Order: sequence, then structure tokens, then C-alpha cells
Amino acid sequence: MSTLLPTRRRLSLGLALAAVLTGVGAYTAAAAPAPAAPAPIPLTSPVCPADLQQGEADGCVTQLQLELNLTGAHLTVDGQFGPATGTAVRTFQASHSLTTDGIVGPATKSALDAAAAAASATVDLRTQCGDLRTGAGGACVSTLQTMLNTFHAGRLTVDGQFGPATDTAVRNFQAAHALTIDGIAGTAVKNALYTATPAPLPSGAVDPAKVLNAAKSYLGVPYVWGGGHSLRGEGPGPSLGTCDGYTGSIQPCPANTTAGLDCSGLVRAAFWFGAGIDLAGGGDTTQQTLDRHLTPITESQRRPGDVEYFGTDAHNTTHVVLYAGTDPTTGADMMYEAKETGTDVHYVGLRTGGYWYHVSA
Repeated sequence: MSTLLPTRRRLSLGLALAAVLTGVGAYTAAAAPAPAAPAPIPLTSPVCPADLQQGEADGCVTQLQLELNLTGAHLTVDGQFGPATGTAVRTFQASHSLTTDGIVGPATKSALDAAAAAASATVDLRTQCGDLRTGAGGACVSTLQTMLNTFHAGRLTVDGQFGPATDTAVRNFQAAHALTIDGIAGTAVKNALYTATPAPLPSGAVDPAKVLNAAKSYLGVPYVWGGGHSLRGEGPGPSLGTCDGYTGSIQPCPANTTAGLDCSGLVRAAFWFGAGIDLAGGGDTTQQTLDRHLTPITESQRRPGDVEYFGTDAHNTTHVVLYAGTDPTTGADMMYEAKETGTDVHYVGLRTGGYWYHVSA
């Protein structure tokens, strides 16, 4: 099987709805300039409450917001502990296995101070760090995460912890720079980070050639149930998947230990890195067919870069492939596909009979 679970569908729909709701009422009249934030006060100062929480307004909150921003939040630093700061605190707590209550007590202060210190430290990966991989931590990882974000390889919280999201970002960077895709930031990755020039994500009209080149970069990446769907918040690209609902013949289920892509994860990565479009925000094949960037077309209208979904109807699907066009050597119509556990992303002859869509900006 090559689609995600119904529970994943509900989760993605909820996230999509949340994204829509946050845009409601975004237009407002111009506001008066905000007052300057109070001077920051260290969180461990006796001046600060033992437990910082919503409603607090002082320099302790200024420091809190500065440290949260260093670890990946995007808060307006105003010294006001409001709902946005509370959300950022809960996000930090969840990512550091702390009680997710939005209250900044001694444990959260300690973890936040350490994470902010690691995030603010900059080192030269080439001369001060060995090979970096899952399980590594510290300033070397913080610098790696910052640089990977600059290359749009991930959407990483700079916390100095090399977890699944950082592994995915390294693999995305490796794929984009024709390096061995193993999730290890070794000599080749480090050199490329310092010598390559970061380019903005594509925008505007979709260029099928860029989308297909992005798909091509993932040839040989393993099929993984749920791979590429931000199940751990890592963004598009090869990632660990899920074993929930897995019924494949290969046992034990490899999705919790192998980074890769499923069919919709492959298509998502191709359009994200090739066109700057995040189809369904990590949703499954059915959710992708409902994405506003897709327009139904007939099979006779297909062009390279179009997508074909298979299922019982146009919006109840279980598989998707990316049409690669006609191979100039063989004259055969081809596609990029992530098919099933035990196989890799491959370039094979086109199968037809599905539901066709064109993707546009």
C-alpha cells in the first residue's frame, strides 16, 4: 500500500484547517508603533518568578522570547507573555520531553538556556566537528541546522539535537547536491555547505524541468510507509515513516528505522524543491488531489510534470506517480514512482488508467 492512514488524514486536515484559520482577519488597520520591550533579565535571576506564565510582562519575558527565537520560534520580542509566547513554550517543551504546560519553570528554564546557548554558538564544521549523524548534539549540530535552513533543506528548530528532522534535512541537501544520501554530515556535505551558493526556493510559474530534476535526485531512495510526510515536523523530503497500519510482507516493519519516501511523499518533495509548492502540507494522495494547485485534466492533455493518481475515483486515491515524459533513448513514456516497501524510487514505464492533474502556482 502506498497511502497514509485515515488517522493521518484527519491530522493533516486539522493542520490544514488550523493554517486557514490563522489567516482569517489578517488584514487590519495600521496600528500605533509598539512600545520598546523591557531590557532582558536572565531567566535564573532571583528577580524572575520561579514559574513564568501567561500574563507576565517584564524583562524576564523579553529574555524568554529572545531564547525561544534562538531555538526556532518567530516571536515579536515585546516582553509580553501572551498566547503566541505560550504556544512557543509548549512547542519547545514538547521537543525536549518536558511537561507541555506552557509554564516556564526550573526544568524548562534550564533546557531553554542550554538550547539557546548551543544555538547561538557558531563553529566551523570543517575544522571543529567530526562526522555528524543521528544522536549528535551541541554547537556543531546547531551550526549545521542553521546552514541547512539557509539552503532550504529543512524547517529545522535550531536546538543542537541531531534527530529525525535534521537527518531528513541532511538527506535533502545531499540529494540536491548529488551527494551520497545517507543522512551523515561528513566531509563532502560540510564542504558543499561552505562552497555552494544558497538559492531561494522556486516561485512563480511551475517549471516542469525543475520538478522532474528534483524527483530524479531521489532515485534509489527506499520506499518507506509514511516517508516524506513531516510526521515528526521535519518538512518535505526523505524521512522516517510510521508502522501504524503497516501490512507489508517485509517484517519487521522498517519504517521506524529507515528514512525514505512513499508515493505521495515523493511527489510532495518534487514539487517543494522543484516549484516551492507544498502539496497538501504533508497529506496523503487523496488530500493532494484536493490541493488548490491541482487542476483535473484528461489523459490526452498530460504533459511532463503532471501527476496521475490511482483509486476508486478522482478524490479517493491510494497511489500517485509523476509523469516524466517520453524517454529520448527508448521513445517510451516514463514516470517517477515510489511503489512499495522493499523497492526504491525508480524511473519506469508509465502506467495509465488513473486520474490526471496539472499542478500550477
